[in-house]
Amino acid sequence: MRPLPALAAALTLALPGLATPYEANATLLETDSRTFPVTANHRVRLEFPIGELHVIPTTESHVSFDLRVRCKGRSLEHCAELADQLILESDDSDGLLHLKLDNYPKWTRKGFTVICEVRVPRALALRVEMGVGQLEIEGLEGDLDVDLGVGQAEIRTPRARAREVSVTTGIGDANISGAEAATERARFLGSRVFWSRGQGRAEVRVNVGVGEGTVRLE
Repeated sequence: MRPLPALAAALTLALPGLATPYEANATLLETDSRTFPVTANHRVRLEFPIGELHVIPTTESHVSFDLRVRCKGRSLEHCAELADQLILESDDSDGLLHLKLDNYPKWTRKGFTVICEVRVPRALALRVEMGVGQLEIEGLEGDLDVDLGVGQAEIRTPRARAREVSVTTGIGDANISGAEAATERARFLGSRVFWSRGQGRAEVRVNVGVGEGTVRLE
């Protein structure tokens, strides 16, 4: 992997007055949106450690990155202190936009959740590398490559744009819906489902270490 440059920008948290209760005994802090211009030939790579990641298609010519931090049972000051440790690293070279959320605070115990929303031009190829949590991707039409260590991945993609789809889990369930005659291979602990009868051009690959992976062709 090409090392990222030392252009790490600390995420700017909303002012305390903008903190919003998300649920009982919880505080929600929001960052300012970050945008990154891309071309029609760009590829995008996202690295996200732990939390909830939502990828949404857009018709704009840039990628936007929005982050929220939810703290349950913590003071606003403590929540802001933890969130301020997060760093967004970005690198745009050779047609690849690489975004990495780094420096996840250690020893946070429970009650600290990072929620990220990324808007990506729908036709671009995307690779997602995620550690633990919940991943949702909807409506992208380009190649998609997902690696999730532990958690649940749910992908919605246009059937007309897909050529082949592969979903694999090390421990857990793998599913493809909206596709006829998908090939399923059961393993001792995990499973693999493969479909290759699409008329489109996109290849969709989802790999989950422990958990559940689902691709819905719509």
